[in-house]
Amino acid sequence: MAYEEKTDWLPDDPINEDDVNRWEKGIKDAHTDLAAHKNDMNNPHNTTKSQIGLGNVDDVQQASKIEFNNHDNDSTRHITSTERTNWNAKETTAGAQKKADAAEKNAKAYTDQHRNDTNNPHSVTKDQIGLGKVTNDKQATKSEFDAHINDQIRHISDSERTKWNGAQLTKLTSDRGKRIKIPDGTDILTLPTGFYYALGKALLNNPIEGDAAWYNYDVIEGEEGRKSIVAYQSWGVTMWIGMVHTNGEFRGWKQVATTDLLDSANNDLKSHVNNKTVHITADERSEWNGSQLFKITADNGTQRINLTSGSFYESLKDVGSVSFYGTNAVTDNPSATSLRGMQLVGQPGIGIGYAVDVSGNAWWFYYNANQTAINWFPIESANAAQMRIEKAVSDAKDYTDSNFSNEKLMVLPIASGIEDARTAGTEYPFGITLMKIYDNNQTGYPLGYGLIKNEKWNNARFTQYFYGNADSRNGKNYLTGTWIRHWWLESGWTPWEKISGFAHANIGTTGRQTLKKAEQNKILYNRVIIDSHGAFDISNNRFIAPNDGMYLIGGGAYVETIATYTNLELQVFRNGSFYKSVQQFRNSDGQNTDSRDLTISCGGVTVPLKKGDYVELYIYCGYSGDVTRYIGDKNGQYNYFDIAEIGGKVY
Repeated sequence: MAYEEKTDWLPDDPINEDDVNRWEKGIKDAHTDLAAHKNDMNNPHNTTKSQIGLGNVDDVQQASKIEFNNHDNDSTRHITSTERTNWNAKETTAGAQKKADAAEKNAKAYTDQHRNDTNNPHSVTKDQIGLGKVTNDKQATKSEFDAHINDQIRHISDSERTKWNGAQLTKLTSDRGKRIKIPDGTDILTLPTGFYYALGKALLNNPIEGDAAWYNYDVIEGEEGRKSIVAYQSWGVTMWIGMVHTNGEFRGWKQVATTDLLDSANNDLKSHVNNKTVHITADERSEWNGSQLFKITADNGTQRINLTSGSFYESLKDVGSVSFYGTNAVTDNPSATSLRGMQLVGQPGIGIGYAVDVSGNAWWFYYNANQTAINWFPIESANAAQMRIEKAVSDAKDYTDSNFSNEKLMVLPIASGIEDARTAGTEYPFGITLMKIYDNNQTGYPLGYGLIKNEKWNNARFTQYFYGNADSRNGKNYLTGTWIRHWWLESGWTPWEKISGFAHANIGTTGRQTLKKAEQNKILYNRVIIDSHGAFDISNNRFIAPNDGMYLIGGGAYVETIATYTNLELQVFRNGSFYKSVQQFRNSDGQNTDSRDLTISCGGVTVPLKKGDYVELYIYCGYSGDVTRYIGDKNGQYNYFDIAEIGGKVY
């Protein structure tokens, strides 16, 4: 059967065994035809005598040697000497024969050369033999093809494809199947679906702000901004659940009650129920409901209570507002003579009153159930009272002069200081006061250590300053600076804004740095010249913001290059991502012939940073050719990384 070509292939048509067999047969038939052609000595190309230079030779029978000799001796047919002389200038039979022999020889040589030419002398194409769509690739053998078809490791089954197509596409854990560590400063409410862990105090919107315990977080997102979050405190085995409602509205944290909390509450309830001291019986309730709530008479109903013996105080503990009389036989009596008097105001166990003895001495007193005796105070005359007032004023002045000064009036004692920065401004005292912040306070002050000055006129006019404690023993000034914020009754505290102690750094390079072609290369600034707050991490070649603020970034790089196409771009990266392109240099082939090296720099770029954010300088290097470019080993006039904090707020 002749080879049948297929000319309607589509990109996703499968190639089956019949197709491969058809191709193999077509190749075999082509080889067979070619071999038959090579062995065909019967002029397969229909070569003519004209094509081999014998167009004038007739296809007739040749004479024998005898006939030739007879002919040679025939003088009639042959020319004479004269004729020969005349005709010598013309072609002879021998000459013609010689040319014919040469032509035959050349034809045979050409034919032999053509027959031995296996390099497709007819320029046969794959389209002409029905293989137009076959690429010039190494073909697999039938056994190799069968082995590949039967390879169950490289191929998938229908069930596997169905299972994998229905698999979870979102990555919920790390590549090792473990919880993912949350970067410090992350807002829990912004986390996507997944399983996470972190220190509670390092995150925003943790169930317990500032908690130093480790937490695990399970987050599942819904539609329209809804989200459910479960937080577990690892150390305390405590769990909270939080809900982000439609459009991102956070509904707060609710602690999940565990068996130990329920058991503790039940035990407290049982203890309270069984406490007979605080509870009354039904009989007691019935008896007391029918009794007199305040004793205003003696038990027999008489108005006056005769305190003739025993403890005056013990008697008062059972008396309300009554009048009484007694004698010096009564203990707790302030007078050596007979006592007369009347209680003014009181109820069982508490009251005030006065007493007068027969000599006219008077006292006032008070009592309550927590006392063991009555406190008596003599009632003096106006002159005596005036003398006591004057002495009290003098004593108060002396006490004030010795115990109160401007310093002591302004400085709040540690016990009275407000340590939580979230406390409302209405809770602060009026006037100018100073407080101390210590023990690495994490409630919202700019630093964990420092001094607070409060300038409060009223609850709507309040300015607060924070001064870092300026401890630079470790060679850093990150505890230095001044911040300010304001309180307004209707809107609360404004954010802290830094007003002094700004950070600055000047960093250089050492050595020579290779620049990878067509890549963003981080410039290895590794020589600290100035670093006011010790904020440059030399191990990572990055500046880490010591405080929230706006920072001015400047930088330069000296690039060793050659006179070919070059494209250099200096870039600022923030927290590992491309933030701003600050300078670009691009030249065509053959430019910068006077000086092959280039200097690229940026005058100043503002970058807002939160505390802990970091910035780096990168350079994109594109060029033609294969000659490697470098950051040259130059000083700070060319290779530099300058950072200056210019504002205390992140805009």
